[in-house]
Amino acid sequence: MTRPVKITTPIPTLDEFGERLGLSKAKRKSLGPIFIERRPQGDYVVRRTGAGKAIKVLPTQKEAVERAREVSPNGTILVERVRSSTRGALDKWRKA
Repeated sequence: MTRPVKITTPIPTLDEFGERLGLSKAKRKSLGPIFIERRPQGDYVVRRTGAGKAIKVLPTQKEAVERAREVSPNGTILVERVRSSTRGALDKWRKA
């Protein structure tokens, strides 16, 4: 017979985890996902979580995904949906 177990240890955020490992602030920031968003001008911007400035602005989504993979080959890349479909809508994210 099994008993339910309550875990009381809080799960650290990515920033707290990096700090405990002794990583610099810049390195901790690089652990987060990279987002690819479509701008009103029709091009695509590649940026990190919480960054005000873009890593790069590119004319096509394909080029933006390639650039994001260059910047973070093993990282999570999330692409903003740019059209409505039966599987998703605008302002939703999908993995690249």
